[in-house]
Amino acid sequence: MTLELSGTIAGDGQVALAWAAEAAFESYWLLAIRTGARPGFTALKLDGRTREYRFANLGRHQRYRFAVLAAQGGRQVCSRWLSATPRAGYAVVREDAASLDAHLARIERLVVMPQDRRLTLYWQLGAGFIDKVVVELRRGAAAIATYELEPEVRSFTIDAARCRALANGVAYTLTARARFALTESERCAVACTPAPQGGERAANRAHPQDHLVYPCLSLAPELDVFGERAGGAGEPSAQIVCGRCRGPTEWRDYTLRCQGCKAEYIANHRGDYLDVARLRFGTCKCCLPRKLLVQDVGGDALACAHSGKEHIRMPGRSSFALIEDLPFGLCQCCRPRRPLQRQGDDSVRCSKSNELHRRSGGGDAGYVLVPSAPIFDAAAIDELLDAGLAEICASGVSRGRR
Repeated sequence: MTLELSGTIAGDGQVALAWAAEAAFESYWLLAIRTGARPGFTALKLDGRTREYRFANLGRHQRYRFAVLAAQGGRQVCSRWLSATPRAGYAVVREDAASLDAHLARIERLVVMPQDRRLTLYWQLGAGFIDKVVVELRRGAAAIATYELEPEVRSFTIDAARCRALANGVAYTLTARARFALTESERCAVACTPAPQGGERAANRAHPQDHLVYPCLSLAPELDVFGERAGGAGEPSAQIVCGRCRGPTEWRDYTLRCQGCKAEYIANHRGDYLDVARLRFGTCKCCLPRKLLVQDVGGDALACAHSGKEHIRMPGRSSFALIEDLPFGLCQCCRPRRPLQRQGDDSVRCSKSNELHRRSGGGDAGYVLVPSAPIFDAAAIDELLDAGLAEICASGVSRGRR
């Protein structure tokens, strides 16, 4: 199997790409790298009938590299890389090297927090191309559960709702790896044991502690998973008096409640506690103890004040969902990527651009873009890269049908 990629400078800031394949493929990955001291990686997963694409509004003084990748029958093939500086009169240069391995993302560090029938993973990703983060829960040599997560997800909780077999007092091994097309990175593994509140440290004493953190019930400091204090004991919990009935409070199941009126409180990072019943947006779904949800300035996106995880409003509902709980995942047409939704005609479309997506096939549970027009505006990608907000670039911004 071979893939041939060709390109031309269509004008200032524009690169037109076209490819030909010996065989038919279910989907293609169009790869773009913005070179420099801090490279930016963009992968567009496209429908197999798409054979040409054009990037617009690229930086005229910036060098980019392009390739196309396809996979089928357990094999994958990548074209040679093309190099281009998108200025009128310049030529697209064909590179000799065809290696992809050096440009794939990897898990750089994995940390686990054991709690009561609950294990929360936190990881740091290196820059590079990535489709999914694959998390596996193992008991001895047996794999109990496997989860495939969007690359935007940087922490994930396995609890009794996601895995009924999860039990306190049992030693587990959690592994995480990055996957792009058919290539997987080296696995990172952490041994841990879930335990009831107050018994987490004792239950995990036999495991290496470098990649374990424990719940912090004190008001300050907040748990810093990857900081120097990550494995510290924290400060003892302060005695809090209920703001409603002035009765005593206690920590139970990682929740601070009044012993009398049962009011629930959470910390607000400013030295005091807030009554959960009076919060405008409620509490997050990603942390225990629960944290405050805050709204972005000038927008309607909500995020956990502690972990920063986005909480997405579900259409027609008053509830929120985490990215890992979305039924169809994220789109391939926007940056930042937005949730996919099923429409009345049973099609799956982006909730922002309305671009059509379909199942990629070939055993892959993800979705590929069926573009209404093969043109992507790369200005948003460069702006995000320049702002330092795009360690993972999943797509450009479609200029097709809205």
